[in-house]
Amino acid sequence: MSETHMPTIDEFFDATPELQIIRQWARARYAAEWAVFGGVLLRVAATTGPEVQLPGVIGGRASLNLLCAFVAPSGGGKGISDKVARLAWPAPIVERPIGSGEGIAATFVPPKKEGIEPITKAIINVPEIDTLAGIASRQGSILLAQLKSAAMGEQLGQANSSEATTRIVPPHTYRLCMSVGAQPAHTGVLFNDTTGGTPQRFLWFLTTDPDMPSDVTPDPEPLNARLPFWRPDTDGVIEIVYGPPEITETIIGAHIARQRGREDALDGHAMLTRLKVAACLAILHHRSTVSELDWQLSGVVMEVSNRTRDWVVAESRKADRRKIRDRAIGRAMGDEVVEDRRLDRAKEGVLRWLERQGELPANKLRTNLKANLRDYCGAALAELVDAGQVVQIEVERGTRYRLPESTGCTEVQGIKPQVGDGVPPVQGVPLPTLHAVNDDPDETSQKTARQWIDAYVSRILDSGVDTVESAKVYEAGQVAGYKIDNLRQAAKSSELISVAARKGSVTVWNLGAGGENTVVSAEEWLTGWLRSTGGWVKAADVYAAGLAAGYGRDTVKSACVRAEIDKRGQSIATEWSVAAAVVERGA
Repeated sequence: MSETHMPTIDEFFDATPELQIIRQWARARYAAEWAVFGGVLLRVAATTGPEVQLPGVIGGRASLNLLCAFVAPSGGGKGISDKVARLAWPAPIVERPIGSGEGIAATFVPPKKEGIEPITKAIINVPEIDTLAGIASRQGSILLAQLKSAAMGEQLGQANSSEATTRIVPPHTYRLCMSVGAQPAHTGVLFNDTTGGTPQRFLWFLTTDPDMPSDVTPDPEPLNARLPFWRPDTDGVIEIVYGPPEITETIIGAHIARQRGREDALDGHAMLTRLKVAACLAILHHRSTVSELDWQLSGVVMEVSNRTRDWVVAESRKADRRKIRDRAIGRAMGDEVVEDRRLDRAKEGVLRWLERQGELPANKLRTNLKANLRDYCGAALAELVDAGQVVQIEVERGTRYRLPESTGCTEVQGIKPQVGDGVPPVQGVPLPTLHAVNDDPDETSQKTARQWIDAYVSRILDSGVDTVESAKVYEAGQVAGYKIDNLRQAAKSSELISVAARKGSVTVWNLGAGGENTVVSAEEWLTGWLRSTGGWVKAADVYAAGLAAGYGRDTVKSACVRAEIDKRGQSIATEWSVAAAVVERGA
């Protein structure tokens, strides 16, 4: 490739034989090529001694110490890219796990025992960023401060009252490189310190590759890990040389722009990071002078890093919004539980007062309830009347309420000429008012729930109606003495009933032999939806999905019991999953 041509991201790995080898190693071991490149770049920097430094165009000389973050949605892939980078650049490098801020300095403190070589070059490996977050969150932790100092090659450690615990590492006497594996939602430990400059000091690489080929590729020969022939200055420093004048001009221009406050705060250290990349590219190609091509390639690397960093920020914000939504849903569920409980208590209170005094107006019932239940009186009366547990009587001066008579017929409220709650009759036939009439005093004892359901449906069909709300039939069945669970099972097995429509908690049945369900039952929907998620799901999310699919909260809650759903957790933290037995039989 001509050095006058500005390479693109797609052309990057074709620019030099060394970059082609890195890509071949990535493909041979099915790793993300940019993550492998980042791992190699980190190892090139860690192979180079601390005496190799960037020239002091602005201020003093700068360190080649390099920090890299390897990210993926699932957190996977970093281990693979690390191993492949070791194969591609087989130089012996000291690697250490992360410790405290003081522990980082201790890595480079000269040993007190004779005959032990001091460590001046090392890679600090952090496979999981949560480890970094845990250490940084400790009271009095200096970890982030030490990392920022290390990235600049500044003095590490701190002086203590005891000589034995004092650890001071002079500036530019160590080469520290850091490799961090992270999931986007867990990068707060770095991005929470944006104003402090922590994320700006990192290069960012994805450990996933959507274009990864599946072809079998042989392992190439490793890269030549030989360092360039260095010529130290009189003070022992080996200074990287910037070949093109454009580099120095760009450094000065970027510095002036920052000084004048025109740069994005997140990119405050972008120039220094790019210079490190350009220098490491030169060293990778066995040169001590940064060429025009090195400089252009470093711009491509920074573009990839910036894109990855922006993606991490966006994904992290999405995760934050999900947390806020989950907390809001949790609070709403908690409020709903309280509301439901108070409504139930109000209904219990209404029934007790009607049992004691026989017949009362709404205002008297409201007054008799406890103060915190009075606002629920109207809703309680409406539900009790709708369920047939309370009879509403219109009198000259208003409305009064009483319990149903123990003998005679109890009207099941709600089935009127139109199906309630805005659901029209499926066949366009208006529904008459139905009554739970027990024609045979011994009918309940003589018939099963299935026999009763079939007989009741047959009477409705005989009246010329072929659609009905399921709740109305269930209410009539309960009045006749059958349990709701038995009625539901009977309806499911009846050949005279098929589901025609559903809206919220209202289900409309088609009546007559040979009908087919036109909607999925709540149990079928619930087991199918949970199985599609492949794991545990918060109850709040299940309710939300059910509502979107047309199943009310109470319907989903009932279906959860009938569909044999496993649960774990308590209160608003409850999670649901399809029971293993249901999965095995494909329910």
